[in-house]
Amino acid sequence: MSNYLSNLGTDILIKSLDAVWLRQRVISNNIANAETPGYKSKSVEFERLLRNITDGNISDKKAALKTINSIEPKLIESNAISDREDGNNVNLDSENIELARAQLQYSALITSLNAQINRIKYAISGGQ
Repeated sequence: MSNYLSNLGTDILIKSLDAVWLRQRVISNNIANAETPGYKSKSVEFERLLRNITDGNISDKKAALKTINSIEPKLIESNAISDREDGNNVNLDSENIELARAQLQYSALITSLNAQINRIKYAISGGQ
């Protein structure tokens, strides 16, 4: 993102959008493989990683930006035991709920990022 938009809030929003986009792809892949024998569902871990970093006391803005930008979503394969004979552990109901949640989350993040950009544009234009 441009240096004009680079700040802690914007960087967190962009990283979150990347993570939610990846989560949507992973969930869609889980749904597509619901009938694949032996397939183990996967998930994306991001919020906990972000929370661990933001809970720390980082007082320097540059260090905080560097830390936020170093966070990468983590792909995790489920080791949940399957009820099915073929070993597949995808639960379509859960996956569909998570997909809907991820879509709502993505929409909310886009709205927040747009609001952030509009505030910057307002400041640059002198309120006009």
